[in-house]
Amino acid sequence: MPESEQGRLDATKLLSALADSAGYMADQSRFTEGVKHLLALIGAATGGSRVWVFQLIELSDDAIVQDYVFEWNATSHYQQSNQRRFRFFSTLFDDPQYQQLIDQRLKGQGQSMVTHELTPGSLRTNLESQGILSMATVPIRFNGKWWGTLGIDDCQRALRWEGSGLQVLTIAAELIASGLYRQQLNSRSLQLELLHRVTDCGVWEIDLVCGELYCSQGLRRILNYPATYPHIPLRRLLACVVAEDRPPLFKRLREALQAKASDWRQDARVRVAGGALRWSEIVAEISYDDKGRPLSIAGLLIDISHRKHQEQQALTASNHDALTELLNRRGLEQHFEHLAQRPSTKKGDKRWPYLLLMDIDHFKRVNDQHGHPAGDALLCLMARRIQQVLRRQDSFARIGGEEFAVLLDQVTPDQAIELGERIRHVIDQHPFCLTIPDSHQKIELHVTLSLGLVALPDSDDPYDCQAIAIARADRALYAAKHHGRNRMVVYDSASSIA
Repeated sequence: MPESEQGRLDATKLLSALADSAGYMADQSRFTEGVKHLLALIGAATGGSRVWVFQLIELSDDAIVQDYVFEWNATSHYQQSNQRRFRFFSTLFDDPQYQQLIDQRLKGQGQSMVTHELTPGSLRTNLESQGILSMATVPIRFNGKWWGTLGIDDCQRALRWEGSGLQVLTIAAELIASGLYRQQLNSRSLQLELLHRVTDCGVWEIDLVCGELYCSQGLRRILNYPATYPHIPLRRLLACVVAEDRPPLFKRLREALQAKASDWRQDARVRVAGGALRWSEIVAEISYDDKGRPLSIAGLLIDISHRKHQEQQALTASNHDALTELLNRRGLEQHFEHLAQRPSTKKGDKRWPYLLLMDIDHFKRVNDQHGHPAGDALLCLMARRIQQVLRRQDSFARIGGEEFAVLLDQVTPDQAIELGERIRHVIDQHPFCLTIPDSHQKIELHVTLSLGLVALPDSDDPYDCQAIAIARADRALYAAKHHGRNRMVVYDSASSIA
């Protein structure tokens, strides 16, 4: 008859073995050594032939793949980990007893088996081929799942493991799981710090169930917290985001949660160490439970200041004239749009936006007589001179070869006319002195402007408003040219003539 393990195990030795091994497991750098030490102490305390750990590699409906990762044996005769058949070995579920064993391990239950008591089948045959008279096993659970199995083989005694024996093995399996967890945390920490050094980013995670926030050391340094700071409240992390950037950030998050999206991203300005503002890309991944409820949000805070700077440079280049550095036609369109987004001005108001078109008279003569470099130099000097007359809120653009435009913001009709005449006079009354490139020849040029002035039409559509305004101002400009140049004509909407 099988003996009960109750009278065979030395409980004091087993508890001492667990306590001794706990010290090894606490040091993640000695995890492998700690597992081997634990198996050896369990083997010595129980008198077993082998103590081993299998790791679960793959589980399907009809088979399981495992690997023999740790083993202690009483003598080399019992050693099996060096045998090829135990490296990533596959076992079919062709025996109901084995299928039941696997089901119990999935549920976190331990097993005790006496080989000769098993019904004939592949499980009994397998144990007999290894000379195992009795065996006890308990699952190792890691991150809430079955990770592997801790077991004892006895090739000398047919023992029935019950009560404290299986409990001790369960505690030992939990020690191994805790070592795995610490090893994972250490590895994760090292990976995160490496990621921070390589990409200049911080890592964060919010547990939506309990509200806890995790920040990597790199992120703490970015936000001017000591790397060893124990806990950063969520409200402090959010306070680092510039106030006006928080609403679009929260809006993007709400949209992702409503759509049950697994990831989302948003750009925002973040106040970092020293109080400086830094553009960052917030990249996040959302995890949900089986009912679709969000569990956590984890992500990165990536420095994109360089990218934003390049984007701003590209935007500036696309909206500005390369020669004069004034707005170009596209840049002027942006100001029309901005004007349209503001509260509409009523027709009865004294102040109204105006558009002023200007064209250099006989500019072709400058290019023909002195060359295009001289013409370019004249355009730049003229742009700077006109800018000195304009107000800060006026939008000044070069929209053609020698054609300029000014969008006047909220002026009376008299102020608009006065500003146009002032521009005309400052060009007419003061000649331009410039040096022709490559020849060092200094020349003095007297040029004049023709101008067309129009009040912006009352339209909610910025594109329609711009098109009508430019067409009307162009008609007024043409009239100024037709009537002798060096003059300004105001478009008369009542008579539809300039």
